[in-house]
Amino acid sequence: MTDLEVLIVGGGCHGVGLLHDLASRRVDGVHLVEEKTLSSGTSSRSTKLVHGGLRYLEHLSQWPLVREALNERALLLRLLKGLVQPLPFVLPVFKGDRPAWMLRAGLFVYDSMAGDGGLPRSRKLTGDEIFDAAPYLKRERINEQTTGAFLYYDAQMLDDVIVRVAAEAAKKLGGTYEENASVVEVTPLQNEQGFKVKIKSLSGVRELTTRTVVNASGAWNNSNLLRWGISPKIRCLLNQGSHIIFKTSAITEATPKDSAACLLQNKDGRVVFFIPWNGQWLLGTTESVLPAHSPRGLKPTAEEINYLIDAAELNLNIKTTPEHLAETFAGVRTMPIIDKHQPFKSQELKSEWIDNPFASPAYLQSSEGLNISALSRETVIDEAMPGLFSIYGGKYTTYRAECEKLAASLCRRLGRGGQSTTCTADAWFIQEILQQMPEIFVSSASTRSI
Repeated sequence: MTDLEVLIVGGGCHGVGLLHDLASRRVDGVHLVEEKTLSSGTSSRSTKLVHGGLRYLEHLSQWPLVREALNERALLLRLLKGLVQPLPFVLPVFKGDRPAWMLRAGLFVYDSMAGDGGLPRSRKLTGDEIFDAAPYLKRERINEQTTGAFLYYDAQMLDDVIVRVAAEAAKKLGGTYEENASVVEVTPLQNEQGFKVKIKSLSGVRELTTRTVVNASGAWNNSNLLRWGISPKIRCLLNQGSHIIFKTSAITEATPKDSAACLLQNKDGRVVFFIPWNGQWLLGTTESVLPAHSPRGLKPTAEEINYLIDAAELNLNIKTTPEHLAETFAGVRTMPIIDKHQPFKSQELKSEWIDNPFASPAYLQSSEGLNISALSRETVIDEAMPGLFSIYGGKYTTYRAECEKLAASLCRRLGRGGQSTTCTADAWFIQEILQQMPEIFVSSASTRSI
């Protein structure tokens, strides 16, 4: 007999999402351990979007992901009003880039997949309508370098607030969690299925047993496995994405509450988002590999900030001097690399990998030979050994659906648990939590330290 049924390691959207889903199924003995504070990593350092991923339609293999994300977008808009809100986007048609017919076709497919998802359908904008929706755009740039623009809809979110609300909802359903604690040892039990784990917290070190361990620590997944003496089966590429938040005063021609978001093209042809967010302006994101480096204390590089400022100055009537910058922040996407032709094989552990896991072969040190933008954002679940799972990759938008699938699989193994109810408002207790804990509904933006 074990102390727990499921121990979850990591308090981001996937860890908390799994806690919430299992608790909604009334599975007893589900506990989450977070080394810092909930949503202190990538789950508070996103581009704040709930979206299907329009650009993923360029890859036929990712269409199922887009469909799932659009379904979840519609669900989260209904369930989490105020935390997830509609957001119009201006999509300029830049000369020399994807032609208007291709963008129109992509938007048609996007709208068709979304169905009756609660948002307006896309449409072509007239010249005046472009600047009515996005008054901050440089007229000369749009008039000279584009052949028009489209308007479409996605949604934005208070990412860290959703995680904290889900955690409190899970508590009301019987789940438990602790912060500022880490799982330092995981050892298979000798005479029964399960694991003995050692947890270190501010109050000391304690041991307990659990039938299942779910490693949901994002960039730290393979690091955890190596520390626990387990060789990972999946290699990760850590992709840093940086953002700038500009003060409201950076743009005088428009206010965030009256403006659409926009996709801006930089000189290299890459597109970045410019978004009204929380009364300010958010610009992002970049893509750069984080080699041999722990994500702890991650900050944007000067090169990344300059890249974003170049995109802003090229396209926007914006003041980019330091007094108009509210803050900068960086998150890290964890991308599992699945190569069917050259699968990553478990290797004999070396002491230096345990001491410096991010320099081990479990993490790619460069993106050579890879198109980062083309890598799938699908969630990958790996079972490193019987009963020990790791959640790799995934999109914030689809976290709830992916956690529902994993929880259903775990319940079949455990032989207990009912239906998930995280797709209903009853499992979220929004009004009750708002009355009891109004402070958690205020987003901390990106100011939490990783």
